[in-house]
Amino acid sequence: MNLIEHLERDHAELRALLNAAESILGKPRGVGLDDRLSADKKLLIEALKNFLIAFEKHEEAESRVIERLLRLEKILSARPLDSSSNISAPLRESISEGHRSLRSITHLLGAIASSHDSDQIYSIRNVLSSLKDELSRHLDYEEHEIFPKLKDALSAETLDKMTRWAKNIKKSQKSSK
Repeated sequence: MNLIEHLERDHAELRALLNAAESILGKPRGVGLDDRLSADKKLLIEALKNFLIAFEKHEEAESRVIERLLRLEKILSARPLDSSSNISAPLRESISEGHRSLRSITHLLGAIASSHDSDQIYSIRNVLSSLKDELSRHLDYEEHEIFPKLKDALSAETLDKMTRWAKNIKKSQKSSK
C-alpha cells in the first residue's frame, strides 16, 4: 500500500465514522423542532467523539505528511517538474483552510451534542449534515486534486517511503493515548 492508498483508507474511515454517528440518530421523528431523538444520546456522543479523535489524528498526520512533501519538493525542484504536478504552498493553504473549516464544524457539533436537550435533535441533524457535506468536499478535493498531483510528482519509491513514515506517525499517536 502506498501513501495515496493509505490516505484514502483514512478518508474512508472518517466517512464511515460520520455515517455511524448519523445512523445513531435514526430517521427523523417529527418535523423541525418537533424532531425527536430515536436513540440513546450517550451513543451519539460516543460516536461523535470517535469521529473527532480520528479526524484530529488524521489531520495531524496529514499535515506532517504535507510538510514533509513540501520539503521534498524543494529537494526535487532541481529536477524539472511540470507546473501542474508541483506540490505547492497554495496547496498547503487550501488543505489548511479545509481543516480549519472542518474543525469549526466539529467543535460546534460537539457543543450541541453535549449540551442540547436530547428530545429535540433538529439542530444536531443540521450540523451533522453540514459536517458531512464539508468533509465530503474536503476529502473529494484531496482525492481528485491533490492525490493525482502527488502520483505525478513523486516516484513509487518515494510514495512507499512516505507510507512507512505516515504509518509510524499513526503508531506514535496510538502509543501516546
